[in-house]
Amino acid sequence: MDNREIAKELAVAFLSHENLVAAFRPKSTNKADATEAGERIGELYNAIWRALQQESLASAKGPTAH
Repeated sequence: MDNREIAKELAVAFLSHENLVAAFRPKSTNKADATEAGERIGELYNAIWRALQQESLASAKGPTAH
């Protein structure tokens, strides 16, 4: 499973939580509100994907001394 698939699964899990998904629901049924809600969901997915990419890059570099 690659990072895109993992990001998708994490976003789905997040959006399946009743209390958390409220922030992503459109304010009304008009197109502008639906588009805005879709953009927020896209931002969530992209944030998860970027975090996974950064973690993968950090892991590839190996351990660091503290």
